[in-house]
Amino acid sequence: MPHDPYTVYTPQHRTLIRRWFDFLLPHKGWVFALSLAWGLAGVFTFAQLKRDLFPDMNLPILSVLIQSPGRATPELELSVAQPTEQALGGMPGVKRVATTVLPELVQVVVTFDGATDPWRARQLVAERLTGVIGSFPTGTRPPLMSSASGRLQELMEVVLESESVDPMKLRDYAEQVLGPRLQSLPGVARVERLGGQERSLQITLDPGKLRNLGVSLDRVMAALEQSHQDMATGVLEIQDKGWFMTVGSLAATPEEVRRLPVQAARGIVTLGEVADVREAPAFRRGLARHNGHEDVSLRIVKQPTAATLDVAEGVRTAVVELKKGLPEGMRLEVIYDQGRLVTRALNGVTLALLVGGIFVAMVLVVLLGNLRGALLVLAVLPLATFGAAIPLHFAGLGLNAMTLGGLAIAVGLLVDAAVIMVENLAHRLHTHKEQEESRRVALTRAAAEVATPILIAVLVILAVFIPLLSMGGIAGKLYAPLAVAVASAMTISLVLTFTLVPALVERFLPPGTSLDEPRFIAAIKRIYAPALGWALHHGPLVRVLALGLTVPSLWLAFQLGTNFLPTLDERAFMLLSKVPAESSLEAVDQANAHLDARLKTIPGVESVYRRSGRAEVTEDPCPITDSEIMVILKPVADERTVGMEVLEAAEAMPFPVEVNTPMQERIAEGIGGTPADIQVKVFGRHLEAIRGAIPELRERLLKVEGVRSVTPDTPDPMPRWRLVLDEEALRRLGVPRPLVTRTLQAALQGLPSEIRFEGPQRIERMVRFPNDGRMSPETLKGTPLVLDDGRALTLGQVARFEEASTPTLVRRESGQRRLGLNIRTSGDLGGTARRIEKALEGMKLPEGAFIKLGGKIEETRETQRRLGLAIVAALALVVGLLYIALKTWREVLVVLATLPDAFAGALVALWLTGETWNISSIVGMIGLFGVAVQNSLVLITQAKSLMAQGLPFEAALREASLGRVRPKLMTAGAAILGLMPMLFGFGGSELERPLAIAMVGGLVTSTLFTLLALPSFYAWVGKPKDGEVPTA
Repeated sequence: MPHDPYTVYTPQHRTLIRRWFDFLLPHKGWVFALSLAWGLAGVFTFAQLKRDLFPDMNLPILSVLIQSPGRATPELELSVAQPTEQALGGMPGVKRVATTVLPELVQVVVTFDGATDPWRARQLVAERLTGVIGSFPTGTRPPLMSSASGRLQELMEVVLESESVDPMKLRDYAEQVLGPRLQSLPGVARVERLGGQERSLQITLDPGKLRNLGVSLDRVMAALEQSHQDMATGVLEIQDKGWFMTVGSLAATPEEVRRLPVQAARGIVTLGEVADVREAPAFRRGLARHNGHEDVSLRIVKQPTAATLDVAEGVRTAVVELKKGLPEGMRLEVIYDQGRLVTRALNGVTLALLVGGIFVAMVLVVLLGNLRGALLVLAVLPLATFGAAIPLHFAGLGLNAMTLGGLAIAVGLLVDAAVIMVENLAHRLHTHKEQEESRRVALTRAAAEVATPILIAVLVILAVFIPLLSMGGIAGKLYAPLAVAVASAMTISLVLTFTLVPALVERFLPPGTSLDEPRFIAAIKRIYAPALGWALHHGPLVRVLALGLTVPSLWLAFQLGTNFLPTLDERAFMLLSKVPAESSLEAVDQANAHLDARLKTIPGVESVYRRSGRAEVTEDPCPITDSEIMVILKPVADERTVGMEVLEAAEAMPFPVEVNTPMQERIAEGIGGTPADIQVKVFGRHLEAIRGAIPELRERLLKVEGVRSVTPDTPDPMPRWRLVLDEEALRRLGVPRPLVTRTLQAALQGLPSEIRFEGPQRIERMVRFPNDGRMSPETLKGTPLVLDDGRALTLGQVARFEEASTPTLVRRESGQRRLGLNIRTSGDLGGTARRIEKALEGMKLPEGAFIKLGGKIEETRETQRRLGLAIVAALALVVGLLYIALKTWREVLVVLATLPDAFAGALVALWLTGETWNISSIVGMIGLFGVAVQNSLVLITQAKSLMAQGLPFEAALREASLGRVRPKLMTAGAAILGLMPMLFGFGGSELERPLAIAMVGGLVTSTLFTLLALPSFYAWVGKPKDGEVPTA
């Protein structure tokens, strides 16, 4: 009589588990009804979940933007940047305060510890800013606070273009019609306009008439400011009606402005008598081009909590409607649509999930040898998969590449518990052919027998994913939702295994049903049996061979490269170009035009879209010398081939150009402040001193293996003229200092007056002196300086010009100035960083200066540290569960012996496919923990069960090993085939591909180890000592 591979049940074993199944089976109608209700609720919830590419990426990193018109970089550094840094640096949880100072603009980025609540961080920053705003220079605008990860919310790029329409009219249409319409759509946070010519009211003063009539600049500005007032004076009651009264003058047209009264030395004149007033293009800080044609760009930024697909669909619908009403000669086109990327990615991962489920079903049907039994097991699959949507909903998560990827990973694992349950129930029904009451008793006993092994096995899987929930930073934001999805699906499958599966078996599996092994399984066992006998007979040799093959493979762990995230196929590239700091916007445009033209000629490129400088209203403090160039690929283009040509075109330019993909670039900027792979930061008090060390530093870096390019992140100082006031002359002539400053501003780029509005459009009034483009310090000396009493002087009478240099951009971090070099690497990020650190050892720096690495490598190292802690926590949980299940440490060690072999297979797979250590591959290694340990645990548990029935140790081990052939092949086959779609990178599953590679490679080697080597290790240390009674 063959021995039963499971624990024998006796009345003394009446436990809580047995009582549960005693209660369950008589109420299977309720079980079916509740399971159906759960499934329907899951399908409904699944359909309602918010869909996006990534989970919520709202990190506690805040950007504070402070604008102070008319002030240079050095003044802003002292008067705005340093006080703000001091106010924000002492807050609880702050890790880093980084500042960028530009002319007229300061950006301070505050990075909090990952555990800080983003809304709490925002509140702390707002409170501190309230206390420091009062110390800012007069005219400084209120700080604008936003999330530094807000660039991830940039949803779409829409362009309005025309070859025949005037650029100013093009911009007018964008401001008056397109912008307000798109801004009003649900989920849209803002619409950033760039390009075309923004309309302004230019008031060009006539120096001769100002002198002759005795009209000062301040009198002109006062007249303009008063003309923009419309003050309430009260209510006029006439009979039974009240009339609201206002007084003021809203000068809106050039004619109205010309008629404005201005105080002169000898009476009142009109503004038109001393100035030319007309509408003209405003001074601009940026432009946009599409395929070489200048256009108006509208960047759609969505609200952080809004669903990407819903907002994108709303924008697309609005664009279609707006196209119908476009004036003749205008075209409206969507250039970049993140919604399309999200749809493609989610469809790809969903397809991977579906195909994986089909593969799992095929494995079950083939290996179980009974279609009805396979269908009973497969009932768990949709209920657990769709049912997982309910806990995802309550956890505030939606459907994205990570949660769907988690479900795709779980597909191959969900049926394991149900297979064990159905196998044992069918086995009992086949051996106990009693009447209905005895049939139910047999099912109850059979379910109770395997309940504890199933529970422990599922808990082991859960234990390896639970530590991911506590991770912070970008890794936690990405992979904690994946862990929630896996844990939810596995937990639901466990509940269904203990409820629905026994009820289905009692109702639909006929008496005497046998899950006979297919012929090919019998054939495999005929081959495996002698191999197992040989392995047990030559135990020392098998153990040496297992270790001999495993240990060298583990050496690959030190040979794999290191990266942060896998690259997502976005069908687009993002290039960041930086031309010399002294370049004008026209020079920037001309320099980048050559790159645009070269990119457009690359086969596979559909369009080239560029934004140079920054929009008039934006949260991005981009200097006018920086450009973003988006290269859109054709649907059939090979991304790798096109990418190589794009990189070659970028490297051929005489100025630095960085290449990335849109989402990768925005993630990198959001978490590290730079898209660079590695940033070498040089800190010091004196910029000129540390600037002197840059050439040697750059020379050393270019010699390091893996460094592809080195570019500065801070431009060199640009020449400037400094107006030095003659204090004695000012005092003697009675000239106010602010008047000198305002006069020089008016002579250069103009002095802004109040802004007037035409409907939704803002139009700036700019007061300026004539500028024929040939200005010099000598000509500026003759600029009229008319006082309120009518006296006419010139700038040259109260000041002189001196030549100097000034930084156009200053970067500060942790209260100190710094310079940086951005490094693009090829291949191994971590290895290149280590070689850089070694190359910089012993380098002589100015007194007080020091070097620190930043960029992607900084977050990569922090993430690896967190993942290392997660691995330790997972291992501790697994060891604890194993000891609870096995009750002896030597058996725990035998089970853990599976891990090195599983890891070796994963490392070989990663090495063969050219993958690196990244977040995805490390999470795959963590997931491998549970699957590898689970199978070894079941084998040893079954061997102990047979020994408890009286079978000798060697015979029990042999029979348990043979009995595990089919279950092991089903487990490994289902898991491997379930992961196979992601292994081949179905569209959108690129983020999970390294994870799938690691798990598939580890499953292959751990399966072979469990079948051949593990019995040898167990025979070596697991045999009970004399007098020791085995327990199941």
